[in-house]
Amino acid sequence: MTAQAGGAAHSPTSLVGSMADRERLRRQMRARRRALSNDERKSASQQILRLANRLQLLRPGEHVAVYLAYGGELDLSPLITAGRRRGCALYLPVITDYRNRRMVFRRFDAAIELRTNRYGIPEPTAGETVSALRLDLVLAPLVAFDLRGSRLGSGAGFYDRALHRLRERRSWRRPRVIGVGYEFQRVDELASAPWDVPLDGVLTDSTFYRMAPR
Repeated sequence: MTAQAGGAAHSPTSLVGSMADRERLRRQMRARRRALSNDERKSASQQILRLANRLQLLRPGEHVAVYLAYGGELDLSPLITAGRRRGCALYLPVITDYRNRRMVFRRFDAAIELRTNRYGIPEPTAGETVSALRLDLVLAPLVAFDLRGSRLGSGAGFYDRALHRLRERRSWRRPRVIGVGYEFQRVDELASAPWDVPLDGVLTDSTFYRMAPR
């Protein structure tokens, strides 16, 4: 099996909407991610970097939120290294309130110590903290996506809460929010909830999908 094998996933109905459908899809996609070989993961990471270079996503001086891969997510390590070399200011998500699902973005420098949170995800222990609206670009992990810009995340809602003000924007959006995942994580259609923040694009190991404004 390759990371791109299978194309779009199909649920019993074309619309993935109910909570049961979403949880079923999460289990399926997580299992497919875990089944990838190390070579397939490395190849996907390099392809993401090539596409990011082609799209000029990593611009000197820009403030970019990245993530550290967890649970089979597509690894951004090559892209993170390239971003540092190009003078991007990089940030990682940091959970500040588990009960109320609050998250901020903290500066991610190589010298800053990381500490594992209760989900097993490394977070910076120090560094400048910024609000989402001060970022130029957010690269967000995902479990599944569709071509309307709907994103299925882990289910906790941290990204949607951190980026909630983007739902109010009509003519100008900052930061741009680009999902990152494997091509097989594309599905026909995901029902969106009122609190969902739509993606501006999705970067996969196969291509880049630019979403039309909604």
